[in-house]
Amino acid sequence: MKPGKLLLAMVLIVVLLDGCAVPSAPPVPGETRSPALTSTTGSMLTPTTKGTPTTTLKDTITPGISIKPTSGVPSTSASAITSPPPSMEGINTHTELYGTGADPDIITLGPKVGGHPGWPTYEHKCGMNFEAYNRGSPVLAPFDMVLVGFRDTSTGSQIVPGGTFIHTDDVKLFFESASPDWPGVYMTVYHLLTSPLLTGHTQSSSNDLLAPPAQGYQLFWDGNYTLSPTGNAASYGALIGYEVKRGELIGFAGTVPTPDGVGHSFADFYFDVPDTSVNPNIKTGDIYLHLVQPGSFFYWKSYSPNANFPSGVLAYPFECDGYQLPAEQHDVNFKYTLKK
Repeated sequence: MKPGKLLLAMVLIVVLLDGCAVPSAPPVPGETRSPALTSTTGSMLTPTTKGTPTTTLKDTITPGISIKPTSGVPSTSASAITSPPPSMEGINTHTELYGTGADPDIITLGPKVGGHPGWPTYEHKCGMNFEAYNRGSPVLAPFDMVLVGFRDTSTGSQIVPGGTFIHTDDVKLFFESASPDWPGVYMTVYHLLTSPLLTGHTQSSSNDLLAPPAQGYQLFWDGNYTLSPTGNAASYGALIGYEVKRGELIGFAGTVPTPDGVGHSFADFYFDVPDTSVNPNIKTGDIYLHLVQPGSFFYWKSYSPNANFPSGVLAYPFECDGYQLPAEQHDVNFKYTLKK
């Protein structure tokens, strides 16, 4: 082969080999990404944490399938299936407070695993709890959102092993995003003691779990629908349509029974994200809403009034890094009015 043709052939080989390489996102100096993900190229995503081995999330993504931005969510949003924020400074700094994740079998969009590694979940658990609360601790809004419904499945005293009686708190609030970063997204928080958005409610002793007090839009792992007020829901004085801003108070953490009879306080969150694909689990309602794994789908940051939130980053839903709500909002009897 003549020297000129040989040189041309070598150049073509180099170009072809370069085109087969899988690109990778450049590392951010000093970053901590746990359990947020490091790549959106279609290769396996791996969480990385300082001082711990890198672990591949084997059931996160089908190998060879590229992850595309969620339909209806801007490509600038910083989620696990779009791209990380421009800087990871201050992002995911409290992963030690991530609790049990959602049941991977009902997660139909984005990474299937997340939350505290090694903590087993249970069937049909929709979201992830944060281990950041005592009973009555304030729960904050992760982004701007509007109250669209509530449900109270709190129970009276229950017998747990050992014969101890303990109350279960389970006020649920359903919100629709009012953030331009997350159009069409819904968030549910549950295991609340009460909420300032339920102006006539302080704490339930027991409810008929077959017909609990409920009103407005309701979202569950297998369906979503709208309810007229049921039971004594009207007495709760729910501020349906009330908008809360990121970092504002939305409720107070409740307690659930534990085998030792002491109880466990936390707040549980799940998110329904729209996509063009069909959620095969939905039997009633919008079939294009998908549950995601909060601990690995989103990037999180501590809220303060002066904090800079990159597009799509959610505020941790608890007081952290020195930020505190006004003193009166630490009283579980605090309520909003129709006008702020």
